[in-house]
Amino acid sequence: MRNLVIICSLLILFSCTTQNQPKDDRLNFNVKIKPEQIYTVTTNNSYSTEVRYEGKEKAMNKLRSMGVKNPNIMSRSNQTKMLLKTEKVLDNYIPVRLEIVKSTGSDGQADISQGLVVNGESTGGNMPEFSSIVSGKSPVIDEKLFLKSLQGSFSRLNLPEKRLKPGEEFTVESTITIPMEKSHVEIAVATIYKLKSVEGDVANFEISQNYQMSQLRMDNSFAGVGEGSGKLIYNAANNMVTLFEMKSRLEINKKLENFLFVLKTKSEFVQKIEVAKK
Repeated sequence: MRNLVIICSLLILFSCTTQNQPKDDRLNFNVKIKPEQIYTVTTNNSYSTEVRYEGKEKAMNKLRSMGVKNPNIMSRSNQTKMLLKTEKVLDNYIPVRLEIVKSTGSDGQADISQGLVVNGESTGGNMPEFSSIVSGKSPVIDEKLFLKSLQGSFSRLNLPEKRLKPGEEFTVESTITIPMEKSHVEIAVATIYKLKSVEGDVANFEISQNYQMSQLRMDNSFAGVGEGSGKLIYNAANNMVTLFEMKSRLEINKKLENFLFVLKTKSEFVQKIEVAKK
């Protein structure tokens, strides 16, 4: 009888302790590649660039005599649909195969990358590393540069694992470099992801970007400003970002010997990912 009383007391104590424990309602944000899945990735990428020179009329006339267009405005867009298929886990990596189903440029014509099939692997569930083109390669494609570019299209999904509540945020830092005459500008980009809401398995993030610039060779003065904003939707059941949108702008003013060089860029990136079992 005494043993029964002790057991009942322990059960009551355990029950009370469990009920008093605070519920962990934080989102486990963890973007991962899973085995035996099909990821349909559609991307729309557009940008415009304006290069302009300002200076005295004598300097401007020299530019005109050299055939320099001023201002020079360029724009381009690209739409791509890719299928990323993952296999069973082998040791600590997952073999992957990516097919570029459709790729068109600003004119609506098919890009030379359309129809390419690429092999790669995902280690520990991280974004894939692509190693070789196995089908559809064109003689005009530099395989090394193409694989590097393809790798970059998945780089936005290399995000740290975090546990967050709505209102909390985390920051990812990166660096880009823009070459210039006799110098170059290094741009430190801080991308801030703020969790706005969670409904079931779906989490909504607000994205903002800050740019800080520094000149590595101080033989010319410069000034620059840039910013970005967007949103991200994350599906916890599939451990995958289903929507990534970003708009950004950048302006750099740089004093050359006889000119003021002005560079303005605007870009818009939209990526959607659908996940299905093989």
